[in-house]
Amino acid sequence: MPESRVPIRVAAPPFGIAPGAGGLSTLGVRGSLLSLLASAALAGGIYAGFAWLRDAREQPHLVEATVGHAKLAILSQFLRPSSRHDGPTPALEAAVFFPGFAPAGDFDDVTAKTDLDRRLAETVFVVVRPPDPSLDLADRTARLYERFLEDDAWSHPGGLIARAFADDSPFRGDELYFTAPEGREFAARCRKPDPTAKTPNTCLAEMRMGDVDVEIRFAAALLSEWRALCDGARGLIASARR
Repeated sequence: MPESRVPIRVAAPPFGIAPGAGGLSTLGVRGSLLSLLASAALAGGIYAGFAWLRDAREQPHLVEATVGHAKLAILSQFLRPSSRHDGPTPALEAAVFFPGFAPAGDFDDVTAKTDLDRRLAETVFVVVRPPDPSLDLADRTARLYERFLEDDAWSHPGGLIARAFADDSPFRGDELYFTAPEGREFAARCRKPDPTAKTPNTCLAEMRMGDVDVEIRFAAALLSEWRALCDGARGLIASARR
């Protein structure tokens, strides 16, 4: 998606701002949370990322990473442990809270009273990679997805067009939500709603930001906030550029 399509609307905090204090109060809470997150990871989707919790506490520090030709400086508490190192990396993986885009890479805010379902639903995963030279992400709906979509379409409260993927396609079980006419401004692939699922339904959107590609994974309940999600991700990456 061309960077000029959506202006920055959400003022994301700089990566250097430390998150609020808090913490797990007992080892029992940690064990229960790890068990919940392991079950979510088995179900797939964005919750696999919550295996980031670790027993050893780490002091926040600035991570200076290079993704392709892009140089980024990011507070460690935005990142998963595998991304908390300086130097070149094939992908920089972060987690933030919506709508403020505060860091969510740690679990320092979790206590015995935490509403874990709400915390999961408000967490957005942001992955930064070098740009894919084979296909402009803005063209993905027309050049990749279109051939696999059913003919029927319906509207979404966020002003998006929705179409389901065919059962014989590589994206079986997903739906595509995109801006008219061809999703150049925004397109997200979401799992079909499942009322029996134990975790919130999830979506994946991708966009190009100059010399990097940015993937956003979020709860489907946030789909109508797609502009704020894109704007927040742009502000987040822009504040990390060096």
